[in-house]
Amino acid sequence: MSEKAPSTGEPVRVLVKAMSVLDLLAEESEPISLGEIAGRLDLNKSTCYRILHTLAAGDFVERSSPGTYRLGIGAFRIGSAMARRMGVRERALPAMQELYRATGETIFLLIPRGDEAVCVERLDGRYAATHILRVGGALPLHRGAGPRLLLASLPDDQVETYLRGLMVPTSSRHTSPTALRDQVAQIRSAGYAMSEDDVEVGVRALSGAVRDHEDHVVAALSISGLTAHLPDSELDRLLDLLRAATAAASQALGYRSG
Repeated sequence: MSEKAPSTGEPVRVLVKAMSVLDLLAEESEPISLGEIAGRLDLNKSTCYRILHTLAAGDFVERSSPGTYRLGIGAFRIGSAMARRMGVRERALPAMQELYRATGETIFLLIPRGDEAVCVERLDGRYAATHILRVGGALPLHRGAGPRLLLASLPDDQVETYLRGLMVPTSSRHTSPTALRDQVAQIRSAGYAMSEDDVEVGVRALSGAVRDHEDHVVAALSISGLTAHLPDSELDRLLDLLRAATAAASQALGYRSG
């Protein structure tokens, strides 16, 4: 008697299980055993073995020491191709648009480039003409909420190298190395950056970090508007909106908290 053909849903269920196996292996830095994979995913051992055998045939999984498995070169090829296609601007744009709709203010996306923060996208809000930073323009990492957010995301030695390169005699009391060290510490502690009368007089900005799949800060997402439109009484609400936007943009880039 011939074997009954699987239902339409069976291949889909097997595919979901295979994706779960790949997700688990992606989280592990060391090879893990068949038994541990099956146990953690609540899979039958024979089913788990068949999935691993099939994935290994496509180089998505590699057998390491006897009975253990890790991600293979096939998974790396797909991941590398996806990373090349995951442009920060394209991935962050929906979150920027939602933040713009919620605030009506100008929204900036900045990425680091050497000692500068480059604007790669801008959504114009109320009184946008007051903002001098245009798409393609750049600011030094010590000037403005977004650039300072990116400065604070650097390792300590890189921050110190940048600060040593500042022209101290011409720096204002707000941008002296000592003041900037304090600001970097505050940004790291608070999780966001704020500036006022910094890039433009009468303008306030709030900025949060956008992270990629490796937990690297790859961009700063900022709300900017007239200080009168971003009063202290509105800061908590605006920060909640900013955090939601940076979380959504980060998730779109593959970041997973925890």
